[in-house]
Amino acid sequence: MAKLGPEHIGKLPPGAAKDLAQSLRDYRAAAKQGILKGVQILSGPGCAVSEAQEGIAYHVDQVPALPLEGCTRSPCCACCYSPVVK
Repeated sequence: MAKLGPEHIGKLPPGAAKDLAQSLRDYRAAAKQGILKGVQILSGPGCAVSEAQEGIAYHVDQVPALPLEGCTRSPCCACCYSPVVK
């Protein structure tokens, strides 16, 4: 991948939006089957906004979009979703 510049701070890396959307679709399907309790946000290093999300489990239909508002990670957001299994 090409080096990302400062214009990517607070944004997702190229192609990440599609992957994150697919993850959420998969987690919603698993929740309907009774497999999941919720979804967590795994923080990217160096971003206090995402680090504040540690330990919070969201309902699959209420997970905040990434990047989180106020993301300051350079060169770009490194957060991802993680399932919380029952």
